[in-house]
Amino acid sequence: MRSSSMMTRLLWFSLLFTLSSLAFGQEKLKVEILHADEVVMDPKISPAQRLLGNVRFKYKEALMFCDSAYRFTEGDFIAYSRVRIVQGDSLQLFSDELTIDNTSKVAHLKNNIRLRENDMTLTTDLLDYDFETDIAHYFGGGKITSKSNNNVLTSEQGFYDTESKFFQFRDDVKLVNPEYKIYSDTLRYSSNAEQAFFYGPTRIISKDTEIYCENGWYNTISDLCQFNENAQITSHTTIMKGDSIFYNGRTGDGEVFRNVEIQDTTSNYLIQGDYGRHNEKERRSLVTGHAEMIQFFDGDSLFLHADTLLALPDSLGKQIIHAAQHVKFFKSDLQGKADSLTYAENDSTLILFGSPIIWSKSNQISGERIDLTLNGGKIKEMLINKNSFIISEAIPGKYNQIKGKRTVGYFKDNELHRIDVFGNGQIIYFPTEQKEEQTSISGLNRVDCSDVSLQVSDNEIVKVSLLTKPSGALHPMSKAQESEFTLEGFFWDTSQRPMSREDIFFWFPN
Repeated sequence: MRSSSMMTRLLWFSLLFTLSSLAFGQEKLKVEILHADEVVMDPKISPAQRLLGNVRFKYKEALMFCDSAYRFTEGDFIAYSRVRIVQGDSLQLFSDELTIDNTSKVAHLKNNIRLRENDMTLTTDLLDYDFETDIAHYFGGGKITSKSNNNVLTSEQGFYDTESKFFQFRDDVKLVNPEYKIYSDTLRYSSNAEQAFFYGPTRIISKDTEIYCENGWYNTISDLCQFNENAQITSHTTIMKGDSIFYNGRTGDGEVFRNVEIQDTTSNYLIQGDYGRHNEKERRSLVTGHAEMIQFFDGDSLFLHADTLLALPDSLGKQIIHAAQHVKFFKSDLQGKADSLTYAENDSTLILFGSPIIWSKSNQISGERIDLTLNGGKIKEMLINKNSFIISEAIPGKYNQIKGKRTVGYFKDNELHRIDVFGNGQIIYFPTEQKEEQTSISGLNRVDCSDVSLQVSDNEIVKVSLLTKPSGALHPMSKAQESEFTLEGFFWDTSQRPMSREDIFFWFPN
């Protein structure tokens, strides 16, 4: 019995000595065998050493386990069945088959591969692990799940740096979370910072928001993100675009830089400029720097510029546009300027403040405040509060004028057809007559009346109704004095009238 036991010990000692000498005695063989139930070596069958049963071995700093393996004299190694690699305190790698290329220091894994680190699990069927760089590379499709943040990511190929904890995914990348989905061409992800970096066309879709960019980053913890290159955020009825967008997903605040566009698809307007801010929860937008609002109407559009444009909803959810400083607007049949302006979508009212002037076809309209009611992009009604003044050119150098405290104008197809003046009404108009295709003035008609109503057709006053305390007379031009040609406060200024969309960006003092 003792001799048999001694013989067994000698055999095991001899086996361990042989394995150790193979591991350390030759420089090329880097695989260190720690255990095997059985070792078979038959040069007639294979030049490799065959290890069977509970095989444990070490390669560099990684511990490995399998059911069986082949070790070749060149240092290459093949492991089969229930292959497991353990590196450090948290990384484990499983597969059905493992091949170690000792020259390149790369492990090739096949079938039913699982890489686990902390709460992250990668599953794939083809994976290479580089022991020199500690980078795992899968290809042919893979899936990564994370329990802590409920993320599921799939892509055709990916790289994982086990030292820096950085992932890089390529080709048909899809990240699914209960709160959002990310689709990208190339994505890098830091598991430590839980931050994603996008390269190439990328879409982020959540319940109320869709984001597109071709470069940027997103922190899944803080919900802070930055999107560059054709960046676009669509939220409810608002589309926000720019060269670069910084966005807070929790508060809904967004900052937009360069080539800014904020569009409301319901209100059918677009605001653009150099810098913008938008809050999707409050539906508030602010744009500065070459700021321009385009209000789209059927067959025509209104272009408006101001130093600052602010859009926000009223109590009914309808948008209100505030334009501040150096306001000018252009429409093919309506132009204007003012210090500030407000447009209310609810009742289609345009209100101009601070020395406003409006040009409607041949009419120049001014006052301390002008309210325009629009319908389908056309003026329906006009209210001028304080110092109202309406001027139109009868012939070059001679001007029809209507002045009063308060004036209400009524339009058809953007042409004045009735004017009601209330308080201190004053009128000068020059009746004209046509002779041999030439227009001449037949006289000067001047009327003073507290309240006046005028009917207008083709820019001609065709009827005057003097309602309260009228006085006035028609003078032949030969007897009219030049001082009578204009009312007090008269000014005629076509230099400030924007004649094109480009003109709204040029401002001249009054």
